Amino acid sequence: MTPVQGPVRHPYQQSVDELARTRVILEALCRPSGKIEGTPVRRADEELGDHPLAPAMGILNGLRLAVVMWGFVLLGLVLIW
Repeated sequence: MTPVQGPVRHPYQQSVDELARTRVILEALCRPSGKIEGTPVRRADEELGDHPLAPAMGILNGLRLAVVMWGFVLLGLVLIW
């Protein structure tokens, strides 16, 4: 048998292209220890100080937690009853 001359042809070229694209995306997203090209990544909130809606977000998170907790209490009462 003689070796194939020219570019290598894959039977599923689209799959090979998508696999290469996925690998590039994963390499870009999965940088070690949160550094990009030697500079540390900082959140915008840390640079600007406190977020202006922080109190409102805290209240909403507290309400969400209260709803979940009362749901567990009611579920427990229904199962015991």
